[in-house]
Amino acid sequence: MLNKKGITSVELLVCFIIVSTIVVSMYNLILNYRNREQIEEINNEVISFSNNIQEIIQSDLIMGHLVTVTNITDDGYKATFTFDNPNIYNTNLTLKPDEGVISYGRSGEEIDYEVPGIADLMLSPKSSIEYIPADNGYLKITIILTHPNFEDNTYSFMINCPVNYTY
Repeated sequence: MLNKKGITSVELLVCFIIVSTIVVSMYNLILNYRNREQIEEINNEVISFSNNIQEIIQSDLIMGHLVTVTNITDDGYKATFTFDNPNIYNTNLTLKPDEGVISYGRSGEEIDYEVPGIADLMLSPKSSIEYIPADNGYLKITIILTHPNFEDNTYSFMINCPVNYTY
C-alpha cells in the first residue's frame, strides 16, 4: 500500500475557514477599540476647551470683583460685566451658537474662542447668560455643547458668581 503524504482540499478549506474567522474577529476588536479611542479623544478635547473657558471667565469674576451685569440681550447670548479691581473696567461675553463661538474679553479686546473643530460638535442654542436679581444679584452662565457621542447628547457646564459681593 502506498502512503501519500499531503493535504487534501477539505483540510485546506477547513484551515482557511479557521484563519478567516480569527482575522474577522480581530478586525472587529480593533474597530471597537478605535471607536472608543475616538470617543475619548472627543471627550478630552471638549473637557480641555471647557476648562480653558471656565478658567478665563472665572478668574476675571473672582479677581476683578464683579460689580454689575448689564446689557443682557433677550435671547441671553450677550452681557457686559463691570469690575472694580484694581480699576474699573468692562468685559463683554457673547455666545454665538450659529457660529460655534464664545467671545469674551475687555470691551474692544474680545477674543473669539471657537468650539473645537470636531464633526457634529456644536454650541447649543440653549446656552445662556442670566442675571438673577437678589440683594446684590447673581450671575449664571450656562454653556452647553452637543455631540452624538455624549451621554444625553450634551456636555454642559455652568459658571456662577455673586454680583457686588463684599468680602
